[in-house]
Order: sequence, then structure tokens, then C-alpha cells
Amino acid sequence: MTRVAIAFAIAMLGLPAADLAGRYELRGVPEAGSELLLRPDGRFEFGLAYGAADYQAKGTWKAEAGAVILKSDEAKTAPFRLKRSAAANDGGVRVWVLGPKGNGAENIDVVLTTDQGVVRGHTSGDGLAAFERAKGAKSARIEIPVYEFVSEAVTLNPDHNEFWFEINGEAITRMDFKDERLLIEDGALVMRKRGADRPMRYVRQ
Repeated sequence: MTRVAIAFAIAMLGLPAADLAGRYELRGVPEAGSELLLRPDGRFEFGLAYGAADYQAKGTWKAEAGAVILKSDEAKTAPFRLKRSAAANDGGVRVWVLGPKGNGAENIDVVLTTDQGVVRGHTSGDGLAAFERAKGAKSARIEIPVYEFVSEAVTLNPDHNEFWFEINGEAITRMDFKDERLLIEDGALVMRKRGADRPMRYVRQ
């Protein structure tokens, strides 16, 4: 009997979960690369590269009735927040999207609700999205299509025309596992987060 098969048998018998600890690699999904690390202390680390997007997660795991249960750590910071705003003498509306260290976040879609309606822009290398003809910005949200991320709308001061937002990339790329159940099948861990018809099979290394 292989080591993986022994671990499967142990889990089914309800014996110590530490026997399932180890590094697992995604198999059979050509367009994706992924690893799951189950630590003996009950912590896990997860990484997934899918197309142009990279996801990550950390949290706790446990063995339960022929399955491994993953629960992500709670998010400590919001993915997107308004830091400050100001009124400038020149026209138009300018929105900066910056990282936690003040670096510009490039290629971020910014959507404003203004007196003229909804307008869309895109940040440049310094994190600036400029709306030269916009007036009376009422709210803003950001969209990152590659991550299927759409923020909640943030209310703006319509008397201001310069806004600085902070974006937390870790919060956006974070994959949320809420008691995610990975079935142990033939010694592998099978995740169905993408749907029952698209199982993700993780094999122990």
C-alpha cells in the first residue's frame, strides 16, 4: 500500500489528521497550475495560477469523514478604500489608485458616476485615471476583469475633483474558502469549487 493510500485509510478511520499533511499538486487541468500545502500544525497555504490571474489563500484545515476541510483566514483589510480627496482649480476629475506603499496601480478600470452619467477610465503607470470632461463626481468603483473583481461604490464629495484610493492586491487575489470540502478519492484531494462538473484533483508529492 502506498503512503497516499495509507493516509487515505487513516483519514477514513478518523485517526490523526497530521498523517494527511504534505504538499499536493493539481493534476489534469492544462490551463492551470496549483499547489496546496497542508501543514502538520493545522495550517494550509494555497496558490493557483489560472490564465492571467494568480490567487492565494492561507488558513486552517482539518480532516473530517473522508474529506479535508479548508477555512481561509479572515481578511484584515478592505481591497479598496478612499484615502483622501481635494478640490483643484482646474477642470475634470482625476483619480489615483495606489498600492499600500504609495506605488501606482496600473491597468485598473475606474468607473465614476457623475453629473453627466457614468464614465469609465483606466489607470496609467502612475496609477492615474483622468476624466478631463467629467464634473460632479458622486461615486467611484474599480473593476479588475481578470479577477472578476468589482468593488462596492464609494461615495465621493461632488465639490472635489481629485481623489486618492488605496488598493490592496492581496485582498483582491485572495481566494476565500468557507469550510471548503475536498473529498479524499483514491488518495487524492478533489476540490469542486469551480463546479461539480469541473473537479480539481490534487495529488500528494
